[in-house]
Amino acid sequence: MGVTKKIVRSLVILVVVLLLLVLAASPLARLETPGDLHVPDNKQALAIDNVHLITISEDQPLMDRQLLIRDGVIEAIRPAGEEFGDDYALIDANGAYLVPGLFDMHVHAFDRKYLALTLAYGVTSVRNMGGYPMHLRWKQQLLDGEWLGSTLYAGTPIMNGKKNSNPLAHKVVSDPDTARREVREFHAEGWDFVKVYTRLSVPVYEAIIDEAQRLDMPVAGHVPYAIVETDYALSEPMLTLEHTEEIFQGPLGYAFDEEAVSSIARRLREMNATVTPTLMIFDHLTQLARDKQGFVDTLDLQYLNPFMKYFESKTSVTRWLTASDNTRDAMTERNNFFQYITKELHENGVNLVLGSDSGIMYAVPGISTHDEIALLKKAGLPNASIIRMATLNAAEVLGVADRFGSIEEGKIADLVLTAGNPLQDLDSLRAPSAVIKNGQWLGTEELQQLKDSAKNPSNAYFTFGRLLEFVTPW
Repeated sequence: MGVTKKIVRSLVILVVVLLLLVLAASPLARLETPGDLHVPDNKQALAIDNVHLITISEDQPLMDRQLLIRDGVIEAIRPAGEEFGDDYALIDANGAYLVPGLFDMHVHAFDRKYLALTLAYGVTSVRNMGGYPMHLRWKQQLLDGEWLGSTLYAGTPIMNGKKNSNPLAHKVVSDPDTARREVREFHAEGWDFVKVYTRLSVPVYEAIIDEAQRLDMPVAGHVPYAIVETDYALSEPMLTLEHTEEIFQGPLGYAFDEEAVSSIARRLREMNATVTPTLMIFDHLTQLARDKQGFVDTLDLQYLNPFMKYFESKTSVTRWLTASDNTRDAMTERNNFFQYITKELHENGVNLVLGSDSGIMYAVPGISTHDEIALLKKAGLPNASIIRMATLNAAEVLGVADRFGSIEEGKIADLVLTAGNPLQDLDSLRAPSAVIKNGQWLGTEELQQLKDSAKNPSNAYFTFGRLLEFVTPW
């Protein structure tokens, strides 16, 4: 009897300890401050000489130029070889090319180190497409210069209907009044835009759009299925429509109909829609289904947050690693068709921005952005159009083109230096010689340090605490 009591007592103590650890996870996660984050420092004025500029605002590159940068701003663009003051640090680019910093307009940043890693690959700004409380903190920390990473544009928690909702990622909204209240709260909290999802009803979606417009707050995401069935034009107020896949599943009704694709593309152009194709993520899933573990072995999974990597290994990724041959073949057919849709969107003048959907399904941040660029090229889009998608198009959509997206005097110095000409070789963007973030020079050594730091993401306990914060008041 005494032994039984000791066992029961031990089990009770164990349960209490585990419960306390769970309850403490969220507050402790908020206090986490990794010691190997890099610190912004743009005090040194720069003179970048003998450089070719792909300005985006000009039709042709500006050859043999000198760029002066001070306090994070492009101060002057001059002919190469001009004299400058002693307070500038000279960087001889030796005929390399500068392009504006890239935007990845569809990411899922589950770790601070994801934002360090994207920056190391020349992605100076990202748009997060599913918000947690941590993203508002990280956004402010980046703005305050507490650590170095890609600028973060933060979407709200995903607003969705009850069906197929995820309790750790979605805010389920079933009536218009609740939707309006949620939008007002999101706006007051400082989110950049509202993220909507597929299972919203028409009345709830319309309430979200109306309330967001009252507050001058953009709405982006998936066009809800109910909108597709009722009137696709109701999606016109949305800032961006995400995923070529959603066009196939929505207005195309899963039909491989090339004439319908052209018709829908023209309709989207008339709606002044902006589409984020995200070809990479479906291509990624296709390779998982086709090559199974062989494909996984090629991925740089050391950069992924361990909690998210484990969770996905037991859930969503497993689905594709165990896919049948029929599923694999269907995925391949769709993957090819999504690239066709994307080319038709481009050729019909639909505004496009670049997004990778990195951070989920083993899609590694930063690297995935360049995989998306390669797939857009494979789909038949011109190099100049792809670069514009990832720079000025994105800045215009986000309403920050007065500061970002092109190389012009007075704009923020978020820039990428490449040995080759990206207009001729897009792959030169994948391995930048240097990245300039808000006027701070990051050469090959600093970029490698960012990558090395990214190999030490947040541990599983703190990550769990941040996700738990989504559903708990403490």
